Amino acid sequence: MGEQGKSVGAGWDVARLAESEKAFWIGLWEAQVLDTLYESGADAVRFGPIHAVCITEEPRHVGVNFILGAGEEGAVSNGHLGDAVRWLETRCFEWSDDRGVDYRVPVVPGLPEAAAAEAWLREHGHLREEGTGKLVRDAAEPLFIPAPDIEVLDWNQWDEGFGDPLAESLGLSTAAEVFFLSLLSDESWRCYCGIIGDDPLAYVAMHIDAGVASIALASRHYAGRDGDGQMAVLHRCVEDAREEGCDSFVLVDAGGEPPVIDRESLVRAGFEVAYRVSSWRGLARVAA
Repeated sequence: MGEQGKSVGAGWDVARLAESEKAFWIGLWEAQVLDTLYESGADAVRFGPIHAVCITEEPRHVGVNFILGAGEEGAVSNGHLGDAVRWLETRCFEWSDDRGVDYRVPVVPGLPEAAAAEAWLREHGHLREEGTGKLVRDAAEPLFIPAPDIEVLDWNQWDEGFGDPLAESLGLSTAAEVFFLSLLSDESWRCYCGIIGDDPLAYVAMHIDAGVASIALASRHYAGRDGDGQMAVLHRCVEDAREEGCDSFVLVDAGGEPPVIDRESLVRAGFEVAYRVSSWRGLARVAA
């Protein structure tokens, strides 16, 4: 099943998937070594159902400046989206910078106030981008078999440089060295690395919330083995999440389509495009 011939979110609990993905981002930010991030002007603020986050040292980096929950109940009707936008528009790292930060606002279709959010953003001069196809999977037993020469290790077994590739895949390059460092103490997280010999092929972080597993992936090319490492870590994720009672998986992204190799692996692993999430850009981007 793909984007054609399938209504938005048909067969999927879109609200629960969106809430789980939001929980992934909130959990990631809350787990950080905040003293380190504060030096970069990092902040996260909640307005009703909306969470707005930013690192003002990188005012044009939408991977670290964004608003979540724009389409949820009360987000527009209670003024929370407007409050979040105004907060981001007034954030700046240097006194000479009066443009605020550039940011993105993903709007998940089918949520109670998704249409109202898009209308509000359009009315207030934001720029709509097509956004990314949301890749999801049910909890069916994995039918693919991982390559036998690829070993999947958890973070306790392979921690050197673990967070950097995942952070960069999500557009978090500003503080890659501190993202993912504090997740081991939180049982909601599972982190794995697929290796062949001593060479890492793929990394994955999985956050489990209310029966949904939200996953972030990063992989690298390796001597004709493109995709094999990613299939191995995905197999481990599906098995472990099934044991935890999860019934759905959703791919976490930072507003961009995954690389071709990632998409091919995900389709082989049973993922499909369920709906497309539009992404709106802030006034700093429009003004530029």
